[in-house]
Amino acid sequence: MDIKNLGRGRPILIAFAVTAVIALFAITASMMGVRTAQAAYSGPTSAQSVARDEVNPVNAEPTVGVAFVPEGGVDLFRGPDRDPYFRIHEGLALPYLHRYDNWLLVTTTCNDTAWINVEDVGVQDQATAQSTGTGFEVSSATIVLDPGHGDRDWGGVGPSGLSEKSVNLDIADRVRTLMESSQDVDWDTGTISSGTAVSAFGSVVLTRDVIGPNGGDFEAGLGYRATLGTAAGADVFVSIHNNTVPRIDSDIPGSEVYYSAGVDDSDRLAGLIYEELLRSFAAFDADWTGGELLGARARLDPDTGEDYYGLLRRATMPAVIVEGVYISEPDEEALLDDPNFRQAYAEAVYRGTVRFLSTADSGASVNDPEYFHYDSGTVSGNGCQLPAQPE
Repeated sequence: MDIKNLGRGRPILIAFAVTAVIALFAITASMMGVRTAQAAYSGPTSAQSVARDEVNPVNAEPTVGVAFVPEGGVDLFRGPDRDPYFRIHEGLALPYLHRYDNWLLVTTTCNDTAWINVEDVGVQDQATAQSTGTGFEVSSATIVLDPGHGDRDWGGVGPSGLSEKSVNLDIADRVRTLMESSQDVDWDTGTISSGTAVSAFGSVVLTRDVIGPNGGDFEAGLGYRATLGTAAGADVFVSIHNNTVPRIDSDIPGSEVYYSAGVDDSDRLAGLIYEELLRSFAAFDADWTGGELLGARARLDPDTGEDYYGLLRRATMPAVIVEGVYISEPDEEALLDDPNFRQAYAEAVYRGTVRFLSTADSGASVNDPEYFHYDSGTVSGNGCQLPAQPE
């Protein structure tokens, strides 16, 4: 190095140093802005989503829970202290994952995000998870029940026109009724009666509720459904469905219960509910149909190795999709049209859930995850309409 000529480059070095400092400051400021946005926002970008730079994260509280829309509906905002742009229907449960002062950032039924004022809704904080098994406090349990389909996503339709979306809603509502009261259960016969042996559950939340828009017949996106389970801090997430297009005739009901392959203990929950379905359905006669594999199952996407079903892929707690019977078959459609059968279905889900939470029982017919190479079909979320509160 030429020491004599070192001083000649000093102005250049100084200029370079100043430039570097300015660049470093700009990068730091930019990163702070990104962190600000991440702390203040969660969810998809859309016309109904809030801009990412509108909230100061210093004042943000990482509060998580569920907001219940009261009678008369509630206003949605694109940001705190801005003008409302939509009044959403009463009777909805909206999950929120962020709070800023008196403002909650919720996920809507169409998977968008919006702000609501906490003073306008009822709030349930996220529950603290318990370990399942002996000693579990059922009176503190939080359950999310998900009646599959809704509105233009009608699900299966029976030969006589019976709609799966309405059947699923009625069964889920019956499960909720059982869970919200204390019960006696004869575990030898499965008979359920009013009593004190099993406490009422602490909280039962439905993704589609009969007190909601159009008597519960509204569209609910998969992202909304899964986020509701997470925000509630659910101990269990159960999605109620019925099947179509069987492959074989069967000597027993062709019930299937799909479990989340990515969440521990989901397979045990599925096995227990399946076992209880068979017990409940044994009291009914039908020309049963089914698939080539019955029982508790998991389907994996062959390209990713993750759960094929988006609802189970998004689950953060033990989660299952129950496919009770085949609504596409005349005998089984007739059963689903019978309130006694729907009650038996609901009682099976109730008993299976109680056993999962409060015992170490393993359940029956739990199959290993399998790769699913077909397209089960789905309804696009494009064009989803938020349910508006009537004027």
